[in-house]
Amino acid sequence: MNPSLRATGIAILSALGALLFGLDIGYIAPILECASFKRDVAHLADWQNPGVRIDDYTAGFIVGIFSIGCIVSSLPPVSAYFLNVWGRRSSIILGSAVFLLGSLLQVFAWSIVTILCGRFVSGLSIGLLSAVVSLYQSELAPPALRGRLTSMYQLMLTLGILLAAFVDHELVHLDHGWRAAIALQMAPALALLLAMPWMPRSPRWLVQQDRVDEALAALKLVREEPAAEAELAEIVASHRKAKVLGESSWKELCQGRTGHLLLVGVALQMLQQLVGMNALMYFGPRMFADIGMNPTLFQTLSNLVNFLATFPALLFADQYGRCSLLWWSAAGMVVACSTISSVGGRFVLANSDGTYTSTSGTASYVIVAMMFLFVINFAYGWGPIVWVYTSEMFPLRCRSQCVAATTCANWVGNFLVAQCTPVLLGHVGFLTFYIYGAFAFLALLLARWLPETRGVPLEQMDRVFDDKLGLPCKSHGPLGEALLSHLKQLEA
Repeated sequence: MNPSLRATGIAILSALGALLFGLDIGYIAPILECASFKRDVAHLADWQNPGVRIDDYTAGFIVGIFSIGCIVSSLPPVSAYFLNVWGRRSSIILGSAVFLLGSLLQVFAWSIVTILCGRFVSGLSIGLLSAVVSLYQSELAPPALRGRLTSMYQLMLTLGILLAAFVDHELVHLDHGWRAAIALQMAPALALLLAMPWMPRSPRWLVQQDRVDEALAALKLVREEPAAEAELAEIVASHRKAKVLGESSWKELCQGRTGHLLLVGVALQMLQQLVGMNALMYFGPRMFADIGMNPTLFQTLSNLVNFLATFPALLFADQYGRCSLLWWSAAGMVVACSTISSVGGRFVLANSDGTYTSTSGTASYVIVAMMFLFVINFAYGWGPIVWVYTSEMFPLRCRSQCVAATTCANWVGNFLVAQCTPVLLGHVGFLTFYIYGAFAFLALLLARWLPETRGVPLEQMDRVFDDKLGLPCKSHGPLGEALLSHLKQLEA
């Protein structure tokens, strides 16, 4: 088999970890509105009344505790331990097993407490998988395909959200249908658990374990032999230099050059959440209902748009680069958020029961169109490209710790959005999008500053950021001069 095709297959299989994340995001919003869920778990007295809702704070916590689990397992000391000691492949296997456990707890939940426990355990799984999957993909992908293959993470995530929407559409209206919807997401977790042991380990991790021969064998699976040998030499040289410097401490990660890089990575991941995409994913049905639209239908359409609009990232991340996609993505989200807030604040009025009503059919369709515009712009830019950047920008010596820290920041942002959005919607309605628009503007400014990384070998990535940060730039091996020429071409 062609090495590039094999690398693509490995990227797709490992991205099942992201599919699990998407399934968990996608199923929860319709289930919170499901009558039998309100009866079986929330135990609401008037559960058959479609207008009866689980209160905002409880609904926010049911959604948000998943993010708390993700935060716990993605905490740098926790996830970095698994990434460094267990390795990338074994961490993915562990994550899939924990996901199965969390799903079982949710399938058989009989109270708010048990559904919270199940979502917390599932969050533990996804927190680890979100830290390791894109890292594993990045370390196995050829430099020329790294943007495309690492973007598979976001593509599979959006596919999971879409599949969950279709499953919910067919099942949640049935008695106990919400349990079946959760049970179905165990199938890809089981497939990942069974197939992942047959995949190669990360060659970077193998070199860190001084298993150089195994690293070369893993590289030869996804590279032509001369390229594999040249890349191995770069990895070994980078590892030897790291060994001379000694193991990086957590204090060191917050200082100097590494501290600057980590700050950039944390900003990328926090902004990916704070622009508000998951506000639509978690609470879209509620927003669509408030403006008089069919919540299930329009949430499904939103998820379909999200999935389809992710494909440009796969096509263009390695052709036109990361920065341009991030810039246009942020600019589009600023326009969409501003319009949603302006139109919603004028034409969507609050009712006495905490719901909202649109006073204009035209305004409702404008808001829907802007929601879809927001989803499109997030899907091809800040959704996938942030994972590409943070998986490739850190040196091997501290890559696991830094990826863990940035992933944890992503989940902190996710929790804030999940917990605060229903409260904000209850108090200020669609004016909430002014807040998300402000963060999208900050994302736009950061995208203007970021250096371009397409086509740069991982072992030479520090050269790109050293130049941007104004730090001394040195050659790091036989690829140094080729990289310098490549950077000049990008600037031109």
